[in-house]
Amino acid sequence: MSADLRARELTARGRGAIRVLELSGPGALERVTRLVCARRHLVPGEFGLRALRDEQGALLDEALVLVDSAARVELHLHGAPALVERVLRELGVAPDESPPRTLEQRAEERLAVAPSEAAARVLLDQSEGALRAELEALLRSSDEDLGAAARALARRGRAARWLWDPPRVVLAGPVNAGKSTLFNVLVGRERVVVDATPGTTRDAVRERVLLGAHAVDVFDSAGERALSEQEEDAGIERAGQALAEELRRAADLVLWLVPPDHEPPGDVGTRMRCLRSCADLEREDSSPVPWPRISAKFAPARARARVEELVRAALELPAEPWIPGAGVPFESGWIERLEGDEPARLRGAIRAWLALPD
Repeated sequence: MSADLRARELTARGRGAIRVLELSGPGALERVTRLVCARRHLVPGEFGLRALRDEQGALLDEALVLVDSAARVELHLHGAPALVERVLRELGVAPDESPPRTLEQRAEERLAVAPSEAAARVLLDQSEGALRAELEALLRSSDEDLGAAARALARRGRAARWLWDPPRVVLAGPVNAGKSTLFNVLVGRERVVVDATPGTTRDAVRERVLLGAHAVDVFDSAGERALSEQEEDAGIERAGQALAEELRRAADLVLWLVPPDHEPPGDVGTRMRCLRSCADLEREDSSPVPWPRISAKFAPARARARVEELVRAALELPAEPWIPGAGVPFESGWIERLEGDEPARLRGAIRAWLALPD
């Protein structure tokens, strides 16, 4: 096992449909590239479905691989525990199961990889004792007051959860809907090729951007259109469309771009919002639509502002997520217990978090 690499499970341990592993440290990307058996090196920003194979070439799993940097890669595996253990063995790394000893140390660990300034400010407060003070105050409260105060603290944690776990927002829609143009506007540079030829975007591209105070992972995905077997490269484009569908299923929010003369999909759910894209191409007699209208090509600043407003509203992202000196629970398990435990069990949990004797 490598002493330089570290594996950490980002999903709750146990059985589940998907298990997400984070491999970090020097050589992380190189190690995953060997496991993927790629003909070319994976590069930062890449996100796609890849076959994982052992040294003999036997298939281990088909996993989504997200390359954050040369020193950090995520593997989205199918959830069988035996499969996860096998992949870890093939990577030559043992899972890190030694949590920091105190609340403050846990916050310091997250602070080192904070994805935004707001996240760093909140975590810095926790590393300096803000959450400890809040939890100690809960222990001093009566049973009658404990529940309400604990739920208020949990709400603060839920409002801040996207700070350290940036939401994944997927741009989707038919071909030539302006997804890549909008993606470049959000990123702030020409990150992907924009062309009117249908099927130009084949793979998924991911970039982390700041929308207000929040870091957000934005994905550009292949456009939807019917394909015939006779079309050249139809198989490659179909694979891109399959990856786009997988991305939409795993997204925290899907922004479906609806260009003029198109309709949104019939299965718009709670995790999807529509945008009228290419609004500059609308005919004067076009029917009004109940969605925001954007033209990323001719009014990029306005398009970016509309997207930021839509994402913030859909995910309930506070405009000012940092309240100086406020205690904020930053692990999901703590929030769930603050919301639901009865007083005696909650007091026991808080004492354990504070590492206090019973």
